[in-house]
Amino acid sequence: MKKFWMMLVFSLLFTLAACTDKPIPTTDPITPLPNEELPVDNSRLHNPFGFSSLIITDRSTYQNTITVVQNEVEFLDALMDSTVKVIRIEQDLSLGSKTVSEALAQVGKSLSTYSNVYRAHSRQPLTHPTLMETGVGQIKIIDRSDLMIYSETGIKIKHANIQIERASNIVIRNLHVSELWEWDEYSEGQYKRNDWDYFSLKDVNGVWFDHITFDQVYDGVIDLREHAQNVTLSWSKLNFTPNDFVGTQIDYLENNRSTHPYYDGLRTEGISVEDLKVFASFQKKGFNLGNTTDGTGFEDITMTFHHLEVYNLMDRMPRLRKGDVHLYHMILDNTLLYQTRLKLNSPNLSFVNQGLVSTEGGSILLENSIYKFVTTPIKNHQDDDPDVKYTGSYQVINSELVQANRTYFGSSTDRNSLWIHAGANAALPYHMRNYDSIPYAYALEDVFYLTETFEDYPTGAQTIEDFDWLYVDVTRSTIATGKYVKQ
Repeated sequence: MKKFWMMLVFSLLFTLAACTDKPIPTTDPITPLPNEELPVDNSRLHNPFGFSSLIITDRSTYQNTITVVQNEVEFLDALMDSTVKVIRIEQDLSLGSKTVSEALAQVGKSLSTYSNVYRAHSRQPLTHPTLMETGVGQIKIIDRSDLMIYSETGIKIKHANIQIERASNIVIRNLHVSELWEWDEYSEGQYKRNDWDYFSLKDVNGVWFDHITFDQVYDGVIDLREHAQNVTLSWSKLNFTPNDFVGTQIDYLENNRSTHPYYDGLRTEGISVEDLKVFASFQKKGFNLGNTTDGTGFEDITMTFHHLEVYNLMDRMPRLRKGDVHLYHMILDNTLLYQTRLKLNSPNLSFVNQGLVSTEGGSILLENSIYKFVTTPIKNHQDDDPDVKYTGSYQVINSELVQANRTYFGSSTDRNSLWIHAGANAALPYHMRNYDSIPYAYALEDVFYLTETFEDYPTGAQTIEDFDWLYVDVTRSTIATGKYVKQ
């Protein structure tokens, strides 16, 4: 349970913030007194915090106009109706192109009717037996504003990429996105063929992803492209550990080794089926914020990550080009990834283990977080070319780095800090690109209590009794506006 002093200070900070135009100072962590407890107060979950809090609005006024959907066709119908503002999903949805086509045919409709909101993905699966049966789809949320999609019980959305474009004030809450991954035989583990992201954003202003559970995905978890502003991912779990979907894939490959030479070669080396199930469960790519080298339109990327539990993410937590990213209260735990790398010393397995990657002048701030067994916690350059234009800036404050031989707590500005970047490129002075300072109110707690926080407030999709998912506390969102710096 959370300590009384923590909750008292948390409340006082927001009361104080309501009386000022300046952000709450974030350099001094809250240190609660021991042995003082209060019941869990879920009101802290009503605010997006982060960059999206500057845009996202309350949805309580739509309480009596919620569109409830029970199946794939009802979901597509709700998306087609531009007057719908809130969609509540009550059953798991399989949104693969073959599954959706069959569901539409049963009611006398076809995919072409829904081309504004849905299409078969241009890259269809090659190796996963489940996906070859269901197909892969793409949901299109385009030219929409003030839309919310959520569930009360953490339902699953499977077999589809969700594209959000030319949109604002979008809320996605309490969903489990799953089964959008397959073994990469095509590029031998480099994951280059299928452009399957769970979410891809372009020309957006204000998107809040909250209480999302992410399973493995072929490409990126959330990718931001041109002019993706004011995005927040909060209270979410990225759980890249062995599961039945990965197991089904490896079992299929094992039974068809002759037609999958890359997999067969790994088995011939002596790598076991069980070890390959573990290795395949690790997520290759995380968050690509600014998707092309020397691309345009990335300068105004702004994204916040807070209260995340991440397990076995190999790379891109996040990778940033040109914009601003703020991370706080997150645990990146790559223990199993690290141990498996020691066990499977094969040149034919692509192992990467790195965290922050800031490039092309991008600015990353990490506060009050824990990184466990991340071999390269920071990288500040993206290409072999030493040109400084490919270098980004970073700052780490009051965070813990757990390594095999020691645990370090501190900041990147400390003398002899372990929070330093890999490689020969010089560190750039940290500064934000779009603001003088963080433009929203937030409060920090000591990392010592972070694991306890996640026990009291579990991350990811779930059922929270007597919780109003539509209510957004906008009074806290508008405490601080910051000062925009023209580029």
